[in-house]
Amino acid sequence: MIRSMTGYGKAEGKTSLGTIRVEIRSLNHRFLELNVRLPRQFSPFELRVREMVREYIARGKVDLTLRLDRTDQRLPLSLGVDWDLAASYVAILREAKARFDLSGEPSLDHLIRLGFISLEEMEVEEGVWEEMEPILRRALKELLGSRLREGEAICRDMVGRLEILDDTIRQMESMAQRIPEAYRERLLNRIRRLTEGVELDRERLEQEVAYMADKADITEELVRLKSHIQAFRDQLQKEEPVGRALEFLLQEMNREANTIASKSPDLAIVQGAIRVKEEVEKLREQAQNVE
Repeated sequence: MIRSMTGYGKAEGKTSLGTIRVEIRSLNHRFLELNVRLPRQFSPFELRVREMVREYIARGKVDLTLRLDRTDQRLPLSLGVDWDLAASYVAILREAKARFDLSGEPSLDHLIRLGFISLEEMEVEEGVWEEMEPILRRALKELLGSRLREGEAICRDMVGRLEILDDTIRQMESMAQRIPEAYRERLLNRIRRLTEGVELDRERLEQEVAYMADKADITEELVRLKSHIQAFRDQLQKEEPVGRALEFLLQEMNREANTIASKSPDLAIVQGAIRVKEEVEKLREQAQNVE
């Protein structure tokens, strides 16, 4: 069953650090574009998060946000000291003292206010990943379920439009059977009127008219069009992503419809080809959201 590229999933769970909340949104996109937002201290796990998303999703623009609501508002802290920065501050302060004839010496209070000491949250431990992973998977499975449900709705719409195409092609096939002979008769009658009183090679004339009538035959195009429609139906039953395959088949259907419209001298068949193109365009709009 096909999957939409549009969906939403979320999950949350308690961990040793607090409650982790995950939200994932996806939209249609030609390729997989993944944006991951994690708390800074979880950044060592970003690559694993991306790999996990790729297990579930092949195409689409995906935004994943993970938030941590801490049980203890304080994670383990460490002091960060930039000694080079402190030395630069002291040198500048002493130069300013000498240049402007100031009194006093640089003090610790001055340096602290200038910010060469910082408090940094320590990175979380490896074991936290084992607590994060099931929460991420629940959110991804919910997203996948959402994409499947929308995919089912898209599939129903597509199947209905394929049936419209089937009906239109049957009508065109019925009309196409009489087109070459009718076209041949019209050509002969027109030539006779235009060349009345002129001696013509009747055998050669018949050959040329038959050739022109054969060029108006759309049987091959209709056969290929039906083949593309059946291939489209087959793709709808597959489990793997088929969006690109559907778009390719729709391009081929549109090409056959254009050929039919340009070849046929019959207005009713041209109108049928236009109806085919209209339904193919509606299918294409839907296929753009299929993974």
